[in-house]
Amino acid sequence: MQSVVDGLAVDHFVSDVEAAPIPVVLVHGAMDRAGGFRRCSRFLDGLDAYAYDRRGYAASLGNGISRTMVDQVSDLMAVVDSITDGQVVVVGHSLGGLIALHAALAAPGRIASIGVWEPPLPWFEWYVSDAAAAANGTAAATDPEEAAEAFMRVMIGDARWERLGVAMRETRRAEGDTLRSDLELTRSPDSRVDLTEVRLPVTIGHGSDSAARFKASAARIMADVADPIGIEIAGSHHGAHLSHPTEFAAFVRAAHARAPRPTIAA
Repeated sequence: MQSVVDGLAVDHFVSDVEAAPIPVVLVHGAMDRAGGFRRCSRFLDGLDAYAYDRRGYAASLGNGISRTMVDQVSDLMAVVDSITDGQVVVVGHSLGGLIALHAALAAPGRIASIGVWEPPLPWFEWYVSDAAAAANGTAAATDPEEAAEAFMRVMIGDARWERLGVAMRETRRAEGDTLRSDLELTRSPDSRVDLTEVRLPVTIGHGSDSAARFKASAARIMADVADPIGIEIAGSHHGAHLSHPTEFAAFVRAAHARAPRPTIAA
């Protein structure tokens, strides 16, 4: 079921409020969408699970671009407010994980725990993204559509890109302006987060076959946040929610299980 919240398309994947009174909100990364979580949502029965198309992507494509981290967190919290006046669990993939970390600091009273899958930490010198480099390369420098295609080819491979239908490829290319904004955001001081200030439970995930920068970002978060646990998905890479949906669903469940249970008045 899909609804619209402040111009953001929100998917309600599964609903079992009685079994899991704390909802979980999934936040996607660059050049992705709520639908990217659809495979893993099939294994989230018993949870009350939502995802949304971040502004400028998929069904939220025509509703502007959130160019600052404050705006990204504001969008997330608008979705949260539409779901509940209580707490939620937030699980973010890639840039979505970085948004989750910022939200944990901005609204700790509303977020019970977070899960972060390989979020970018580009303010560290060792974090160098080949996909971002491709999107910012000479051929794509003046054409957002070319930037989007270059990014996607690195992330999913040329063969999978070519197998996408013409309409889907054009839709993804149309998200080039949003991609460029996302890349600028991650490189800006606005993206930096003091990990040592994150006090709520954090579940950190990475793939055994992921790039070195992703494993390093997971290790850094594990070392710096106050209450971490780490989960590795064997045989997976950055796009584990697509390639290993059952295992990624288990990662979501692990993050949700760490949320303190709400107290019920007698």
